[in-house]
Amino acid sequence: MELLKLGSLVEGIFLERLGRFVVRVSIGSSEVLAHNTNTGRLTDVLVPGRRVLLQVAGGRLGLRLVGVEDTVPGCFSLVDTLTQGRAFERSVELGLLPYLRGCTVARRNPRIGGSTYDYELSCGGRVAVVEVKSAVMRGRGGEAMYPDCPTARGRRHIEGLIELARSGVRTYLVFVAAICRPTCFRPYCGGDPAICELVPKALSAGVEVRSFSAHLDPSGTVYLDNPDLPLCLG
Repeated sequence: MELLKLGSLVEGIFLERLGRFVVRVSIGSSEVLAHNTNTGRLTDVLVPGRRVLLQVAGGRLGLRLVGVEDTVPGCFSLVDTLTQGRAFERSVELGLLPYLRGCTVARRNPRIGGSTYDYELSCGGRVAVVEVKSAVMRGRGGEAMYPDCPTARGRRHIEGLIELARSGVRTYLVFVAAICRPTCFRPYCGGDPAICELVPKALSAGVEVRSFSAHLDPSGTVYLDNPDLPLCLG
C-alpha cells in the first residue's frame, strides 16, 4: 500500500558517519555531508559503499538521509525518523492500522506525566498516548529489531507508558519495522537488556505493543507492507 511519495531526492553512495547526526556521501564526483535523524548506531545499515537516498531539505547541510539500500534487491530501508513519523500519521489517517482504526492525531509531542511522547490520539472520544520507535536493525532471522544500542530515553518512554496504562490511560508502543520484508519485530537484548525486560512488562501492564513494516523504493515511494507485524518475544 502506497503511503507517501517523497520529492526532491538525490541518490548517492554512503562513505562514513562523522557523528551522531552527520554522514558523508558521494554524489557523482563530489563528496557532501547530509543530516542523519536516526540516533541508533546503525552499524549494520550504514555500510560504506551502499546506495543511499537523500532528500533536499532546509538546514545547515541542505540534505537529509532518508533511505539506505537494504539486502533485498531494489529496496531501501527507511532510516529517516521524520519520514517514519509521517508514514505512521498517514497510516492512521487512512485507517490502515487495525489497532488504531477510528483514531485521529490530536497532538504531536504531548507532554504527559513529566515525559514527552510522540502522539496523543483521539479514538472515538477517548485519548490514547502513542510512542513510536524506529526498528531498522535486521536480525539473523530477518527480524526488525530495536534498540541497537543502550537508550535511556527509550527506557524512560516505556516506563512512562507502563505508569499511564496502570492509571487507566490507553497507551501504545509502536515499532516501525522500516526494513524490507521483516519476518517480525523483536527487541534486541544485545542493544539494551533493559528494553527486553520492559517490553513484556509493558504488555502485562496493558500497554498495546504493536509493529508495522514499511520500506522505501528507489523512486522515493514509501510503502506500508504489513500493518500488524507479528511480535517475536520468545
